[in-house]
Parts: sequence; C-alpha cells; structure tokens
Amino acid sequence: MDIELNRPGRKNALTIPMVTQLAKALAAAQGDDTVTAVLLHGADGCFSSGLDLAEVRPGEPAISAAIAELHVRLAGLEKPLVGALEKAAVNGAAAIALACDVLIVGEKSFLVVSEAEMGVAAPNNLRWLLAKYDVNQALQLTLACERQYGPDLLRRGFAYAVTPDEEVLSRATELAEKMAAYPGGGAAAMKRAILSHDTLHV
Repeated sequence: MDIELNRPGRKNALTIPMVTQLAKALAAAQGDDTVTAVLLHGADGCFSSGLDLAEVRPGEPAISAAIAELHVRLAGLEKPLVGALEKAAVNGAAAIALACDVLIVGEKSFLVVSEAEMGVAAPNNLRWLLAKYDVNQALQLTLACERQYGPDLLRRGFAYAVTPDEEVLSRATELAEKMAAYPGGGAAAMKRAILSHDTLHV
C-alpha cells in the first residue's frame, strides 16, 4: 500500500483532517490481508514540514487527540512500514518518520526535533526515540534542536540507507515492493514476531 502525505502547497504540513486520514489509512492497511507492506512518503519531494501552525496550535485538544490516535495506529501496524524521507521531517512529522521500520533518506534531507525551542513537549518523538533507540539519542536529538541530515541519520542509526535526493522515493518503493513480495507474508510475519518478542524464545 502506498500512502502519500498530500498538501504540497504547504510542504505537506499536518492538519487535523490530514492526521485523521493518515490514521484511517494505516488502520485500513492493518485490516487488509492483501497488504503486506506499506510505503509512506510526501507529495512533491517533501516528507512533511510538521504541524501547519497556520491552522493548528500544538497541544490543543483536537490535534492532540488526532495525533495520539495516529501513533496508536503506527504502533499497532503489523505490516512493514517503509518511509521515504525527502527534503524534511520536522517535529510532529519527525515522530512519524521515526515510527517507520525502515527509513530511506536523501543526502540533503533532514529530520529535526525542535519542540523544546518552542517551549512545548515532544511526547510522540520521545515515544519512538525511547522505544527504538536509547536515552542518549533522545537527549541529544530533542535538546540540541539541530537538523540531522541524511549522513547523520545513517550514522546514528535512524536511517537504513542514504541515497541521492532524487532517488529516495524510488529506493523506498523498491524496498517496500521487495518486502511485500516475500512469500507467505514473510515480512509482516517477521515484524509480528519482533513486536511480540517471539524471537527471544527461539
């Protein structure tokens, strides 16, 4: 399944309807047995510039509830999620990128978690940083509030691969299609095993 963040005129900035639609798309992917991998990317060569501050304010109940539901869906997705990080993933969008199982990034693309500079918490970024990485990475990324470009993301283990910027989507698509074609839904089965820690009992 191909899911596109599609507000190119606003660099795919997130609004309540957009976040809600993304959560519904992930729920549909989870409930569809024919879906064996999911590709997530932004329209027009940009992942997302984060919350659209012209339309929503961080911490307001409606957007907070929509984002909370989105991250429940991300956490519950048992299908491999491949992200194509083109150009930028900022704050709330960074949390979505960090939730991806496999992230392909461009050489000049960046991820930044700068909520601390705005005086607001970053609970969803912290959720994924602490679940998938470690306290040191969480501290550095959320306190420095500096852009982490493709090579930095690869070095720090956030990215699976770095490609020339014009090849990000094609590489991510290729990888998602490869996973989707594993016999017997092998990639989804492997992700379920990892999430349930079945591998610890082998």
